[in-house]
Amino acid sequence: MQGLYAGALAIAAVGAMARLPAVAYAWARTFLARKRFRSFRFGWVEFLTNCEPLALLVAAYLLYRSPDTVSSPTAQQTLVATLGATLVLTGWAFQVWAFLSWNSLFAGHGVLDDQRILTRGAYATVRHPAYSGVCLVWLGLGIAFASPVVLVTCALYAIPIYLLYIRAEESMMLESFGDEYRDYCRRVPMLVPRFRATHR
Repeated sequence: MQGLYAGALAIAAVGAMARLPAVAYAWARTFLARKRFRSFRFGWVEFLTNCEPLALLVAAYLLYRSPDTVSSPTAQQTLVATLGATLVLTGWAFQVWAFLSWNSLFAGHGVLDDQRILTRGAYATVRHPAYSGVCLVWLGLGIAFASPVVLVTCALYAIPIYLLYIRAEESMMLESFGDEYRDYCRRVPMLVPRFRATHR
C-alpha cells in the first residue's frame, strides 16, 4: 500500500513539474519559428498564463518535499492519490495528443503564415486539448496530495486564466478565419469532450 501511494504521489508531482520544461521548449520552438507568424500577440493575459507552469512547479515541489506526507496511508488515501496521478497522466496524454495532431504547436498567441483550422486528431475532440490537459494536471495534483490550496488555485487561477487565454486566442482565430472557425466552434466543444449516446 505504501509503495503504491508513494508511486502515485511521485507521478503526480513529476508530471506537474514537467510542465515548465515543456513550456520552455514550446517557447524555444516559437522563437525559432518567429518569421513564420503573420500575427502574434503578447499582453497581460498571455503573461499571467505563462506564469502558470512556474506556479505549478513550485506547488508540486513543495507538496512532494513536505514532511506532512502520510507515512502509513489508508486504502482510501491510496485510492485518492492514484486517482490524482491518473488525472495527471490523462492531462499529459491530452497535451501529447495535441502535439501529435499538430506538430507546429507553439506557445503564445499567433497565426502562422500557412496555418489552417485543424479538425483532426485531438482537435476533433476539443478545440483546446493542450489546455484541457493543463487543467487536468492541476486538478490531479490537488487530488493526489489532498491539497485544498492547489485545488483553490486551480479553481481561482489556472482555470479562469486559461478561459481568458482561450477567449483571446479564439478572437484572433475568428479575425483570421471568420465563419470557418465559427462553424468549428459550433461543432467541437471548448475543453470538455462531448460524449454522444449511440443509438441502434
